[in-house]
Amino acid sequence: MKTPYQVQQELERLERLVPHIVSDQGDRAEEILGFHIASLLGSAPASEHMLIRERTARMARTCRSAQEAVRAPKVPVRPVGIAPVAQPQLA
Repeated sequence: MKTPYQVQQELERLERLVPHIVSDQGDRAEEILGFHIASLLGSAPASEHMLIRERTARMARTCRSAQEAVRAPKVPVRPVGIAPVAQPQLA
């Protein structure tokens, strides 16, 4: 069982780790973070669970935003200075 101090240290480590998870595993970031959170909850005393959930909620939102950005449909970008080409009309 982790002490409250160890829980605090682990939360700080996770906060530093989230940007790296997002950049490396954008579409799986929330899943990976969830694994770390579950592991921490499993080794922390019940008295620390609310603190863990509060501190990790923002991290989960960050990961979720990254996932949504990866899954968003890409809008084709037209190079600047090139106008759309007119299509011939068939009568």
